Amino acid sequence: MIEPRTVTEALAGAAETTRGVIAIEHDGRSVPLPYRQLLADALTLAGALHARGLVPGDRVAIVLPEVSDFIQAFFGISAAGLVPVPLCPPAQAADLPTFARQSQHILMAARTAAVVTSVDVAPLLNVTGMLEPPSVVTIDQLRHGPALETPVRVSLASTALLQFTSGSTAGPKGVVLSHASLDANVNAITGPDGLAITPADVGVSWLPLYHDMGLIGMLLTAVYMAADVVVLSPVLFLKRPSAWLEAISHYGGTVSFAPNFAYDLCRRRVKPSQIDTLNLSSWRVAGCGAEPIRADSLAAFAAHFARAGFRESSFVPSYGLAEHALAVALSVDGLKVDVVDAERLVRESIAMPAVNGSPAVRIVGCGRAFPGHALTIVDDRLTGLPDRHVGSIVVRGPSMMDGYFEHPAATTEALSAGWLHTGDIGYLADGELYVCGRTKDLIIRQGRKYHPPDLESAIADVRGIPLAGVVVFGINHIEEADEVVAVVEARASAKPDAVIDHVRRRVRETAGLELDRVVVAPPGTIPRTTSGKVRRAETRVRFQAGTLLQSGRGI
Repeated sequence: MIEPRTVTEALAGAAETTRGVIAIEHDGRSVPLPYRQLLADALTLAGALHARGLVPGDRVAIVLPEVSDFIQAFFGISAAGLVPVPLCPPAQAADLPTFARQSQHILMAARTAAVVTSVDVAPLLNVTGMLEPPSVVTIDQLRHGPALETPVRVSLASTALLQFTSGSTAGPKGVVLSHASLDANVNAITGPDGLAITPADVGVSWLPLYHDMGLIGMLLTAVYMAADVVVLSPVLFLKRPSAWLEAISHYGGTVSFAPNFAYDLCRRRVKPSQIDTLNLSSWRVAGCGAEPIRADSLAAFAAHFARAGFRESSFVPSYGLAEHALAVALSVDGLKVDVVDAERLVRESIAMPAVNGSPAVRIVGCGRAFPGHALTIVDDRLTGLPDRHVGSIVVRGPSMMDGYFEHPAATTEALSAGWLHTGDIGYLADGELYVCGRTKDLIIRQGRKYHPPDLESAIADVRGIPLAGVVVFGINHIEEADEVVAVVEARASAKPDAVIDHVRRRVRETAGLELDRVVVAPPGTIPRTTSGKVRRAETRVRFQAGTLLQSGRGI
């Protein structure tokens, strides 16, 4: 068994091999970064950071659009004994004002000492008005060194990463992850009870490096295992989804993770003529996580790309969260779908198998807790629930965060009696986790419980509505009846009245729920996180304040 290692110790071990990273930028340009060279680059950047007065433990933000620059900066900050704070670059934010606001919020919350950025992005950073503004330095300035001879030694208990949550359900908070928790999670993911990763594997990822699934799940797992990894720009993927599959085909990728929407996007956007040029037979781990997993989406992807050699058995549904470093459970036995009685699930919060003819809900299994970790389902009194009873998901083990940075109240709320309260709800069946949604988003109508992701999924295929262009939420009134509202982004060619009718009918037929209001709005109306997830809570707040719609029509 390999002794636990810090991030830089893992890079130093990988540097003894001939493997490394291939960064593919937004314009398709490939930049090879062998681990040996990456370590040398990290020492150069680390020395330059020290020369600017930074000391071990200082927090340094990374705002870099280029994949290769981000990777070099991350390991340079780590080699200096500093704490990386990844931020979304402006090209991947909704707009420049949003970027300026979000980045300033994080810089202030993290009390960053410096920001490593590019010449183009530096002028867009808003550090004015901050009590202690960070120094802004470009990565090109740091490339001149002077280089450190050896990395700064830090303990496993020291902070390795300050990962800000995406803010899909609340304001972003800084998750404090130690080197020990990163090491524990990476080893759980890659170990024999996880994905059984070896140095012969080849990772391929387009996931943003400023989020945990891209940074930890794809980049750091490859470094810790000294395996090759190809990292594409998210901008390239969103512009041309086939680039992801082309990279898997070209480099013989064996491991690649993505959210559910990416599989849907590829199925819709990759043409049959393009499929004929692909060879996906090497893809043994097709991970799916970070958002609700839809069995129909994965099955459709598998059927669409079967002739390119893709196997449905490669799917690995997963569940995780930033507060647990990354992963909590992986379904390494393939795609398992639990078909449960919709009526009992809604009325009794019990997930019993559906019988013929009864309304059913299909829920994807996300696997079991890792060895040395624990996962259970509890009720409102924190009492453990039996199999197939829906409740709150709580976890514990060596992968847990140390807490939220300088946010003791939120830390106490999330970490209680040794357990991490995830804010998600689900159930266990034969030890396997099935995730139903988030506790705070729950909609209750006439005693029945509805989870917005399920309703949104039912609407997502309505003609005229783009992928991920739907938000459903409940509004609680004191003196009037509660409301359930759907906000849908419709293409310009869509007829609002027809969209409203289709949305209402789809929800009525699939969930037995009558929507109180359907709001048809132009694309870009729904606020999103930097990772592209809809901000359901913010949408509700803006809607209630009357500031959501710039134009559009709602009934």
